[in-house]
Amino acid sequence: MNVEGQVASNIPINFAILKSGTQSISLTILPNPGDLELHPKSEVKFDIKLFNCSNDFVFNQQFGDYKSELVGENKIPLLKYVNSFKAEVPYQLEAWQKGKDLKHINHCREKLELAYQQVARIIRDGRFDDYNKLISKREENMAVSMYLSKGESSARFAELIADFKSGFHISPIPKDSLMFLCADNKVAFLKKVNGESALYLENSETQEELMLDISFYIPEGSEEFEVI
Repeated sequence: MNVEGQVASNIPINFAILKSGTQSISLTILPNPGDLELHPKSEVKFDIKLFNCSNDFVFNQQFGDYKSELVGENKIPLLKYVNSFKAEVPYQLEAWQKGKDLKHINHCREKLELAYQQVARIIRDGRFDDYNKLISKREENMAVSMYLSKGESSARFAELIADFKSGFHISPIPKDSLMFLCADNKVAFLKKVNGESALYLENSETQEELMLDISFYIPEGSEEFEVI
């Protein structure tokens, strides 16, 4: 976030918890676009909150608190933080566990760009059934981990398609987008230099952007990227 536009936000992380046990959590604080060092006022604070969803949405406990060091006059290019916490969840997801280590894939960046372009082409052509198939595994995991009913899950996709049809048009993948790896180097995605998803739609009339935050992996036995 730019310093003058600071916000506080609650972000659900269940979809990143594949099963009960120890979970790793990491963050990287980068300079504002165009800068080589962190702004003197740069900081990040977060905590992990647990809510009971069995009957409404009731706060249970808070843990994992972290506050970054004060940058001040120090010349710091970035800050990194790594830790872990334990989670107990009533589900087990099949996601990227059986994916390939992308650091060992030749021309990984080029293959990832082709995967993004395929998704962009499907949206541009209005082939929404094909898009639904592409993201089906991701949406199934989202529904399970976020305790969504079948109707709520279907409504998520219907709302997305409604946005696609309301004046938004897919934009080209920025040539200066950056590739990131996570999940033991088995998951990859592209980001614009400002940290937003490289896959997005624009509405020229309202000047709005619609970000599609999806990521990819290559399953064992395959050579092609798939949405995860």
